[in-house]
Amino acid sequence: MIRSNAFTMPSTPLRVTVVGSGTSMGVPTLGCPCRVCKSNDSHDKRLRPSLLISRGGQNVVIDTTPDFRQQALRVGLERLDAILLTHGHADHILGFDDIRPFNIRQRAALPVYSNEETFRVIRRVFAYVFDDKPTLSTVPSVTLNTIRGPFELLGTPFVPVPMLHGEMEVLGFRFGRAAYLTDFSKIPDSSMALLEGLDELVLDALRDIPHPMHQTVEQALALIQQLKPRRAWFTHIAHDLPHAETNARLLTMGYPHVQLAYDGLEFQVQVDAAGDLSREGRDSQESRAVMVGARSTRLSAFSSSQAWASRYATFGHTSVLAIGNFDGIHLGHQAILRATVECARALNAVSTALTFDPSPRKVLRPETAPPRLSTNSQRMEWFNAMGLEAVVVLPFTLDLARLSPGEFVEQILVRDLHIKAVLVGENFRFGHKQAGDVKLLTELGAKHGFDVVIVPPVVHRGEVVSSTIIRREVAEGDVSHAAWLLGRPFALTGEVISGTGTGRRFTFPTLNLAAEQELLPARGVYITRSCLEGETPSHRSVTNVGTRPTFNGSSLSVETHLLDAQLATAPKRMEVRFWKRLREEKKFSGPEELRVQIASDIVRANHFFSRLRRFRSIRQPA
Repeated sequence: MIRSNAFTMPSTPLRVTVVGSGTSMGVPTLGCPCRVCKSNDSHDKRLRPSLLISRGGQNVVIDTTPDFRQQALRVGLERLDAILLTHGHADHILGFDDIRPFNIRQRAALPVYSNEETFRVIRRVFAYVFDDKPTLSTVPSVTLNTIRGPFELLGTPFVPVPMLHGEMEVLGFRFGRAAYLTDFSKIPDSSMALLEGLDELVLDALRDIPHPMHQTVEQALALIQQLKPRRAWFTHIAHDLPHAETNARLLTMGYPHVQLAYDGLEFQVQVDAAGDLSREGRDSQESRAVMVGARSTRLSAFSSSQAWASRYATFGHTSVLAIGNFDGIHLGHQAILRATVECARALNAVSTALTFDPSPRKVLRPETAPPRLSTNSQRMEWFNAMGLEAVVVLPFTLDLARLSPGEFVEQILVRDLHIKAVLVGENFRFGHKQAGDVKLLTELGAKHGFDVVIVPPVVHRGEVVSSTIIRREVAEGDVSHAAWLLGRPFALTGEVISGTGTGRRFTFPTLNLAAEQELLPARGVYITRSCLEGETPSHRSVTNVGTRPTFNGSSLSVETHLLDAQLATAPKRMEVRFWKRLREEKKFSGPEELRVQIASDIVRANHFFSRLRRFRSIRQPA
């Protein structure tokens, strides 16, 4: 049986293996008689550049090079959980077809993370994977996840680092106190803040002779002096640099902490400070909305456990269950849900979330019930994004509250949901007067034959991630910090309603949102992105939450000015995602002074967005 931590990520460092450290042609290079290509030193044998990151029995590879099969065999790779692609050049993607054995063995599609331009290359080069035509042979099975900000793998945030590879825009990655920056010639200033406080830095250093698309040794050393990592390793190394001789030169030059990487190099990376990025670095990220393992399957929602049983148990299916309120579905919730999906996949069961509406406290102690971060509709969207197959939203009633812990387990979990395993947090309580805890749940699991997995909390900067903390941050206006804890920007949704027309007459036109969420950010002006009903792309925007004191307003409103669109007609619904607070709301002397301030707010917002613009669309190299 699976016991408490069987499906949780152990509190251990990441293990990083350099599986390839050479250039696009590898070393030795075909037909080359140079002394490095003819070298007998094993460190001078360099496959195409790639990195393997492992933790808790799970593995992530950065780039599937043409040597991927050889690299995987060399390190004994038996499982693969995700693929990150830095860009679409041949030496980084042409091993993509070799992931098929992992699909077959793991009976699952592999999540792949990159930017949209890389995916356009992948869809073109490997068209047979995506054309949905019947085939008598196997093809890679993948889900493509477009990176729009930090995302989580192996229990730690991965932060994309936009860079330039000549004129091409590519991605590096930070994970914990390490970063991997292959194939680049320049790092923009907006990305430098993402690389502070590193223990390990693996970076491009092609050779001594300048190259238009890569760093030289001299340029790499200058960057190391600026970033000050504890240790640095050169990769994407040409046959111009003999391993032992170059390392001796670096030592003589006064860089004892800098060496050439080599195929098979291993080191460990601490992850306890993965979120220790500067505020500027955090704010430069668009969003953390990308969730691990997102799938295209449609979530099945049920309003009773009996309805779930009629759909699944009738055909002999069992469930792996995550139980909780899941308000906001923050990083802690995501850890539980992600483990639920993986556990269900391993046990061939239906991954299911069991939650409640309204929240139990609103029924039992309404005077103490906190405002909810999310609507039920938002929760359904995020459950689906996490890859769950089903969710049961139980109406929380007094009758349900009167069930003892034993009755709750027997009638709902065992009889109706046919559970094989249940995943909960350490502080999980259930049953009448919350008499049940994880100890009792484990005892009931042993009695009824299901497994109990206790998922440890996610810690950010020494603080356990919780809905309570996120509510505090949103209520105080620190939406940037809240976004880190949520894994995406805090968002308000609702209908667009008619306003007083004051903005259009005196300052700037706005869309007025009737927010469905119970919690609003603190009064003030925010940088936001707005998603209008019926439109796919979101719009840059500035949003005011307040009472419009300049015009002696009294009612609280949410007013959004779009920076990149002028609408002929207002949409019926919209979503506003809060990225950063610009200032508090204040009363001005009149419309003209307010107009000047709003214009200044717009300039600051546009400056914020301009830092991201060039990395929104990655161009195909000539």
